[in-house]
Amino acid sequence: MDLGLHGTLTDSNSTLDPEVVSVAKRLTPNQAKEFGKAWDLFQTRATPFKTDTYDVLTRGYTSPVVTLGTIGSGTDWNSTSDTTALPITSGTISRLTVGDALLVEDEIVVVKSVDRSGNTIDVYERGTGDTAGAAHTGTLTALIIDNVHLEGTVDAEAMAEQTDKLTGYMKIILESVDLSKEDSDQARKTGTTAETLKGEAMARVMRDLARGAIYGVARANTASIPGMARGVLSHLRDVSGSIKTALSGAWTEDALQDILDDVRVQGGTINGILMSVAKKRISNGFTGADTITVDRADGTGGHVLKGYESDGFGFIPFIVDIDWPNSAVAVVNSNDMWKGWKENDQLRFVPETNVSSREKKETLQGKASHYMEGVGQTHGLVTDIT
Repeated sequence: MDLGLHGTLTDSNSTLDPEVVSVAKRLTPNQAKEFGKAWDLFQTRATPFKTDTYDVLTRGYTSPVVTLGTIGSGTDWNSTSDTTALPITSGTISRLTVGDALLVEDEIVVVKSVDRSGNTIDVYERGTGDTAGAAHTGTLTALIIDNVHLEGTVDAEAMAEQTDKLTGYMKIILESVDLSKEDSDQARKTGTTAETLKGEAMARVMRDLARGAIYGVARANTASIPGMARGVLSHLRDVSGSIKTALSGAWTEDALQDILDDVRVQGGTINGILMSVAKKRISNGFTGADTITVDRADGTGGHVLKGYESDGFGFIPFIVDIDWPNSAVAVVNSNDMWKGWKENDQLRFVPETNVSSREKKETLQGKASHYMEGVGQTHGLVTDIT
């Protein structure tokens, strides 16, 4: 009885050790050069994450803008002479101290005292210097333009810049690969060899990481709910104090300039404008009255902008991601964007041991996260674009 290994397959669809190339190439998604550009903006950390939950701490200067509180009729800010109990909103009164000079429309006042429980201030006089006392109505803001004090007194309060905290989480990535039939599949020319299957699993992980870098939200991992890492949209849309604006209209050059100005006012810096393919087509028409004349004999046409020249920021490249939503555009600083794997849990293929002797399975797995620093001081987001 012949019990040797048989390798001869006589049917027309079988062959031993075929060269299978086209299958893996055809099944690899997202060949476009715009794939994964948001993920690429995140720089790789020099050291891996050590914990599943981490805090991003940011120190920043206090905003020089305060908001006037509810204005009465003929009193407080609605008077040309009232110097006491002038209301400031509870959310901004912490930015003031004795001696701060405030510019309220065209009037300047100097803070004499601060009532932090009543959310009011007293001022030395109305209409300091060359300015005149004026009645202010409506919802107004005041700009801190200076800090001055009486001779021979030390009446300033101790002030310190505050630390903002943003909590981030790791996410677990799993892609299972069944290699149980790799030998017979290879012999029958189905193309599902180990190399192909692993390549497809890696492509799926790349796709998920790329989209998670855009759409991911912050969620701690629990025994019943998987954790998620915050993406660009969540950082710039959901984090308190982020620089954002709801456009509720078409994407225009003015809208781009406005969000850049918003970042500039906060002292931030920008090195990329992140958008969808559709919004890039619109952005190609920016630069006002500039016109390109193309002769038919040239055999070429089109007007493609590589970026935008902005006051204060210089040249900022356009970055197009095929997964980025059409309803938003982000201006970002990649120097404050970070990604990485957890220590001893980097992405790798791990053989599964809880399988039968007839099975062979591996899992592509690891723990990853990404985060943005400086939210509220740099970066900006325009939403609700039609």
